[in-house]
Amino acid sequence: MRNTALREHLDFLVTQTGEDEATVIAQALQAGVEALYQEALTEAYLLGKVSRDIALKELGLERLGEIDYQRDALRRDFEWGLKGA
Repeated sequence: MRNTALREHLDFLVTQTGEDEATVIAQALQAGVEALYQEALTEAYLLGKVSRDIALKELGLERLGEIDYQRDALRRDFEWGLKGA
């Protein structure tokens, strides 16, 4: 994203929320770190580096179900593809 777009987005958020710029930036940082944490935790779970219990506690049942479904669908597709090879 260009710096001007970032500035415009920040100005928009400040105007819409009525919060000061520092508060909006702090919220953005918190949201970004949380997103990165969930992404890293998902990867660690899929690689077997984090237990299902920890992933369940941190990501929740719905999100973990989605992750398991996508992983299993990918495995099925891969196995199906190998049968035709």
